[in-house]
Amino acid sequence: MLKLCGALCILAACVIAGWQRAQALEQRRRWLQGAHQGLLALMREIDYAADPMPQALAAAAELAGPAGDLFRRAAEYLRDSSGCTAGEAWLQALADSSPLAEDDRRLLAMAAEGLGVSDAANQLKALELLRLRLERAELDAAGKAAQLGKIWKALGWGGGAVLVLLLL
Repeated sequence: MLKLCGALCILAACVIAGWQRAQALEQRRRWLQGAHQGLLALMREIDYAADPMPQALAAAAELAGPAGDLFRRAAEYLRDSSGCTAGEAWLQALADSSPLAEDDRRLLAMAAEGLGVSDAANQLKALELLRLRLERAELDAAGKAAQLGKIWKALGWGGGAVLVLLLL
């Protein structure tokens, strides 16, 4: 009876570990999708609303889903610190965002170039380039989440079963 309980605990731990790895991939995909939506909202705010940058970033945060915290923090840094450009506030907010991989950070750091300091047309050109790259990264993340997520789940089950068999 004790062996059975131990075997079930080992199997459950392996399955949970596999599911967590798969969830991390899916969470990255959702975060990139939110960043993409937030970027589109920011572009609309710059193009049509002509609001000051803190309000534009705050409005974009509402539509950014899981990535809304990045836009919200950038708006707060911009509002709170005098003499800070929107690009500097964006980079500071990006540095505080913990769930990002280094590639994602580098990609999103491109938004800081000219943000809030150049005219609307130049900002929109730079943000459009970033949007296209972010869309590509989002598609790659979706492919990885679909493909590797299944692998991690199967590895959790299979690895747990092998461990149980080895220990019995």
